[in-house]
Amino acid sequence: METVPEQSATVTPVEPTVHQLKVTLQEISPPIWRRIHLYSHTPLSGLHAVIQVAMGWDDSHLWELAARYERNYGSQAGNPDAVTVADVLPEVGRGAGYVYDFGDHWVHGITVEKIHRPAKNTHYPRCSAGNRACPPEDCGGPEGYYNLLRVKRHRKGWKYQQLREWGLHKYDPAAFDRDEVNRQLSDDPKACRYHLPAPWQREVVVSPPRRPLTPADTGQVVDHQQSGPHDELQESESAAEVVNALTTDLPSVAEAADAVLDALDKVDEARALLGAALRAEQKASGATANQLAERVRGAMSRPLVLKALKDRD
Repeated sequence: METVPEQSATVTPVEPTVHQLKVTLQEISPPIWRRIHLYSHTPLSGLHAVIQVAMGWDDSHLWELAARYERNYGSQAGNPDAVTVADVLPEVGRGAGYVYDFGDHWVHGITVEKIHRPAKNTHYPRCSAGNRACPPEDCGGPEGYYNLLRVKRHRKGWKYQQLREWGLHKYDPAAFDRDEVNRQLSDDPKACRYHLPAPWQREVVVSPPRRPLTPADTGQVVDHQQSGPHDELQESESAAEVVNALTTDLPSVAEAADAVLDALDKVDEARALLGAALRAEQKASGATANQLAERVRGAMSRPLVLKALKDRD
């Protein structure tokens, strides 16, 4: 009896796709942002590493990333090596929040702009555009960043001397070098601050296996499998609440109006407390309104200081 040789099953390789993401630092104006391109199968630990390099951070603090209907991933949350960018951001228009440094609390908004085929002779990940320099590490968050810029503009006083000691007097907030970013994102181990393989080069092992990606024409949405609203959610800490807030639905007009009114009430209370402190300080030291206004610059203008000194609770 003639035996028929077994035919091995042929598997057609699936062409990888590329996610084009815009990463914008929140609460900063003029905006600080980067446009990055990375393979859709990149693990979230790789996305974190690419953001660190593209933005200009030192990767010396904890981090966390979250998107709608997904658990949180990061230093103290879910395993970022087991989930891909495509899992969390499956389609164009989806967004996520990314928090770096729980002390300074730098919040980044991430938006999927395109999902496209890899371009020929192009290395990924890469940065195609951006604006302005990343804030210095440990400068105190957005408020500390603005204080640093004010001190740098004035170029005098003990605070400026402190900047000189730290080497921050040479910090250029407008600087951005795309070529340098892409050099660091290259495969050159001397240019990459991570040991090879870099986090964006690691394979993702998931169980059960997920449906392979389907390549799409440039700019078209890829039909990735996406999570549903009933997926398990992880208990969130303060950082997780912030990143989730970036990706939730907009509130109603009434809810937004109530939030504004609550914020204004808190501002009025804070100004009343500051006014009482100003009056006490003026009585104790004999400082003028101009001197007091200089001390609270950024919180109250001179007219507000004068008004606070005259008001009585």
